[in-house]
Amino acid sequence: MAIRFRPGKLILFTLILLAACAAPPKPLLRRNGVAVAQDGSLYVMDRGNFRVVHLSASGRFLGAFGQLGDGPQDIYYGWNVALDQAGNVYICNRVATEDGVSTKQDSIKVFSPDGRLLREVGRQDYETTDTSTQDHRPYGLKFDRPGRLYVADFGTDTVRMFDPQGNLLATFFGDKGSQDGQFNGLNDVAIDEERGLLYVVDGNNSRIQQFDLGTTATGVPTVTHRLSWGTYGTGPGEFAYPQFVAVNRTNGQVYVADMANRRIQVFDPQGKYIASFVPNLKNWQVMGLNVGPDGAVYAADAFNNVIWVFQPDGRVRSRIEVRP
Repeated sequence: MAIRFRPGKLILFTLILLAACAAPPKPLLRRNGVAVAQDGSLYVMDRGNFRVVHLSASGRFLGAFGQLGDGPQDIYYGWNVALDQAGNVYICNRVATEDGVSTKQDSIKVFSPDGRLLREVGRQDYETTDTSTQDHRPYGLKFDRPGRLYVADFGTDTVRMFDPQGNLLATFFGDKGSQDGQFNGLNDVAIDEERGLLYVVDGNNSRIQQFDLGTTATGVPTVTHRLSWGTYGTGPGEFAYPQFVAVNRTNGQVYVADMANRRIQVFDPQGKYIASFVPNLKNWQVMGLNVGPDGAVYAADAFNNVIWVFQPDGRVRSRIEVRP
């Protein structure tokens, strides 16, 4: 049976359709990760909206994918985002139920640039009643130039290394404590290949740990503690709940999101304090950090739901908000 519209209703229907198509994109909500593509566009983990948002360098909305759920395409606890050399989007995701019945699972989900699910890396499923299994919480992830993926696991205080095909190559750390090579709240990782260094955020110990990357004679990856810096406080070189770390591979400068102190601290490869980056406003919260191809520093601001872009000298280049 054909459906007929009266002229007045047809006009109204058309106006409603046009208004829907012209509706502005939904703003970011509690974003906690930002990655910079080769073309300068950004992928942002929009945790409060259970999605990944693709923005142009100026903030123009290019697309989004993800929704709340525990299905393959869904995002439940999305945390941080990274891009491989092909531009595929990797996110940390965790499904944690409180009903004592459903299966919990954590993984790195891999999407094409346009949001198609390609595969999962390092997925682990376990029953909520299984108290013998550690509660994995993948929080941070970075790639090195050969395409190996490093995943920081908050729940187990480990860093896992995967090859480009998603096969596990090595697991580092795992001992809880405050000694060198021990962690309490390991939450992010960064790689400086020019100097052969691995950086790990030791959040609850309020410090950064630096390791030499190497391999055994048989090709097994190794890490060797080199130095640690930081303690709890508000002064230069002190931290209050650091959350993210990034490295400028050209000059080796290390950027740490000093979350509770509302600043980004900058250090040289020897751990010497250089500067702090802060936009010209009182309240902001760094929950996502990355370095672009030109050395600019990108910071996801969870308080104001924007992305700040800093010049390498600390001046604010731009404030990126979602726009049509």
